Amino acid sequence: MSRIPTSQEPIVMVIDFHHARGPEIELCIGQDGTDPAAENDWSLLPFMALSDGAHMSTEEFSYFTLRRKETATEPATSLFGISCSRQFDSSLLIYRPSDVTRSTVQKAVVVVTDSPQSLGQLREKLSIVTSAWFAQRDFSDIDILKKFRENLVINVQSEGSKDQNLGRAEKCFSLARDASAYA
Repeated sequence: MSRIPTSQEPIVMVIDFHHARGPEIELCIGQDGTDPAAENDWSLLPFMALSDGAHMSTEEFSYFTLRRKETATEPATSLFGISCSRQFDSSLLIYRPSDVTRSTVQKAVVVVTDSPQSLGQLREKLSIVTSAWFAQRDFSDIDILKKFRENLVINVQSEGSKDQNLGRAEKCFSLARDASAYA
């Protein structure tokens, strides 16, 4: 019996470039109680999201795919990621953690979604959110990232409602057309 995949709620992550360990996942904002990176072995995600040479530009975007593993209720499927990388002069930070030892801080904000159709619009939103998060000068304040994810989830749910309504309208149109053929 085949299983129909359900919509994957968007995941927002932060990738940090640690001076000694390289790129690593610093934060994951997803469904409560889950760690999709560990559950799906996304060990290469930090390297795809914070690409080599990203420090050479003010803002850099990366696009990549990830595999969500099969579970008891869901088949394996592809997910799509987009990241926006920026760097910041660490002397301007309001809160500077002790492990920030270099003159710049480099991070990427990542969105993982199951819909590649929305990546163009998502790129613009991600750029604005990343810029605003960096402008706070305090990376411990993640409220803007949480609200961004909440907004993405609402958008996915409203798109699902539109698709459902469109499906109902098409079905009604089809039934009306069939009924008129017999009239």
